[in-house]
This record gives sequence, structure tokens and C-alpha cells, in this order.
Amino acid sequence: MRIVTQTLSGLERSASGPVLASTLKRAILRKEPTFTEADYGFRAFGELLRHLEEQQVVELGEGTAKGDPEVSLPSESPAEEKAFDLLRTVVERIVAKGSPPPLSGLKNQIRKVQPDFSEKQFGYGGFLQFCKAAAARGIVDMDWDDEADDYLLRIPA
Repeated sequence: MRIVTQTLSGLERSASGPVLASTLKRAILRKEPTFTEADYGFRAFGELLRHLEEQQVVELGEGTAKGDPEVSLPSESPAEEKAFDLLRTVVERIVAKGSPPPLSGLKNQIRKVQPDFSEKQFGYGGFLQFCKAAAARGIVDMDWDDEADDYLLRIPA
């Protein structure tokens, strides 16, 4: 449900308060006018959101109106942790062969292991943002290298 997570992530960054389900659906329809939850096997948007909550893709909270819950991305999800583990594993393999990998090209290396990988499904705007989040959590180290004109990734000691 990439469109839901991408849209929700953007709304969370730009909204001054909580994101309501109705706001999320309107934003999705602005981005993708042909969107309908029926295409995914759900009768209502709320049913889709409850399914995504069960999958730990989103979190639902009580909204200001009945039937219009607050929607947020979980602070950490098992799928996101697996994606960070995948990043770490790929970086470890490349480092073991000789030198730390540059950021450019690293996403392609990850996709060789997991072809459907996309940082966007976790709400990140791009691969750099995903890697910076991994660095903030101590999963990898990122250092700018002037000679490479790119970030080099390493495994923390």
C-alpha cells in the first residue's frame, strides 16, 4: 500500500496536527484520482486502514469524530527493521570485499537481494533519507568522502 504510506508520510511532515483518515483519503484521491479501496479487496477506506494497522503499516487512534480515526506511521515496524537489516547485510558484504560502498549504486545492490525493495513503503522520501535514518539508529555509519563525492557507508565498530 505504497500510496497510503507515501501520502501519509507527506501529510505528517506538512500537517500541524494529527492526520485524520478523511484527510488522508482526500490527499490520496488528489494524487491518484482513480484510487478505490475496492481495487484492493476492501469495501471501505476504514476497513483498508484497519488491515494496514494489523500489518503494522499504520497506527490508528481515536479521532475528533466517530469513524474518522487519526492515522500515523508507526515509530518502528517489523518490515522496516527487516529493511534496515537488509541494508546492514549488503553493506557488510561489500565492506568484506574490500572498501566501504558509496551511497550511489547501493540501492541497486539491495535490489539484487530483494527486488521489490523500496524505502518509500516506509514513508521515506528517498534512499538518502532511509540511509540517514539507519545511521541515526546506529545501523550504519555514513561519512561524506570528497574524493568519491559521495557518502560512504560502513558498519559501526
